[in-house]
Amino acid sequence: MAEEEGKKASKLDSLKQNKMLLFIIIGVVVLLLVILIVVAVLIFSGGDEEMQGDAAVPQAQQQSATSRGSAANPNSSLLNIGPIYPLDQFIVNLLSSGGGKRYLKTSVGLELSIQNMQTELDTKRDVLRDTIITILSSKTFEEVQTAKGKQKLKEELMERLNEFLVDGRVVNVFFTEFVVQ
Repeated sequence: MAEEEGKKASKLDSLKQNKMLLFIIIGVVVLLLVILIVVAVLIFSGGDEEMQGDAAVPQAQQQSATSRGSAANPNSSLLNIGPIYPLDQFIVNLLSSGGGKRYLKTSVGLELSIQNMQTELDTKRDVLRDTIITILSSKTFEEVQTAKGKQKLKEELMERLNEFLVDGRVVNVFFTEFVVQ
C-alpha cells in the first residue's frame, strides 16, 4: 500500500508540476502578446508621437522666447495676447515631388502689436493674402506636417508680413484651422 500511495503522490506531484508549467507557458504567451500589441500600436500610430511632439514644442518655445527674446514672439506670451486680426480661409496646392496632389486648407489669425494696426491691415489685406498664399503654396507636405515645420512656417509668415507694415508689427501667427489632404 505504501507503494501505491507513493505512486499516487508522485502522480499528483507530476500533475502539479505540469499544471505549473502550463500556467507559466500561458503567462509567457500572454506577456509576449501584450508586448507585440504595444509595439504594433507604437509603430502604426505615428500620430501619437506627433501629438507628444506638439505638446513638447510649445513649452520649449515659451521657455526659449522668455529666455532669449525670440524674434518669433518677443513681446507676447499666451497669457497676454494682443489684438487678433483674422484672415479669411486659404486653400492652396502644396508642392509635390511625386504625382500626388495635396492641398492645404488653413485659416490664419494675426496677433498685432497695437490695436491701431487694423486699419493698415484692412488697406493692405490683398497684399497680405497674396504673400501668405505665395508662402503656403511654396511648401511641401513634408515641410508642414510636423510641429517644427508649422513653427518655421509661422516665423516665415511673420517675417514676410512685417516687411509690409509701418504702424506696428505682427507679433504672432495663429493657425485656427490646418487641414492637409
